[in-house]
Amino acid sequence: MGEMKETKTNNSKETPEEEIPGVITTTTSAIHNFLKKTKAQDLINWGRKNSLWFMTQPMGCCGVEMIATGCAHYDTDRFGIIPRNSPRHADVMIISGYVTKKYLPALKRLWDQMPAPKWVIAMGDCSISGGPFYESYSTVQNIDEIFPIDVYIPGCPPRPEALIQGFVELQEKIKAKKDRGTEY
Repeated sequence: MGEMKETKTNNSKETPEEEIPGVITTTTSAIHNFLKKTKAQDLINWGRKNSLWFMTQPMGCCGVEMIATGCAHYDTDRFGIIPRNSPRHADVMIISGYVTKKYLPALKRLWDQMPAPKWVIAMGDCSISGGPFYESYSTVQNIDEIFPIDVYIPGCPPRPEALIQGFVELQEKIKAKKDRGTEY
């Protein structure tokens, strides 16, 4: 019978994981170095900016464009921007369409039910300035005096790309910690 020979494997000549082309790996030491250099608030803001849940209340023409952003062509889910029907699960309120004096108390109540931190996007000319209904007796003018608007998206109605750009601007504000002066 034949003899069995011992074979030695030389692990020192293996290609390190970092050098394998096309493969992204993270070592434990890299994670530790990242966490040492990163402030906790920066890490929290990173999570907040990448998980914006907006409350759906589509009003007027802008509502159609808002709904279109969730469809397959634009797919805001890939950015972590997800529509929610409950104010208790949302951190972004999108005010679209013109706001009437009768609707304003309900809108304030929705705002109060949202958990902090929370942000507001004014979408469309009607919500920003009243649009063609500016001089109507029932239109609320200067919505920015009632709600702390973070991002304005002009247009009549603004395209879905403009809404996505508005979300990107809001993400940059959150990342840079440029908020309304409230500590969260």
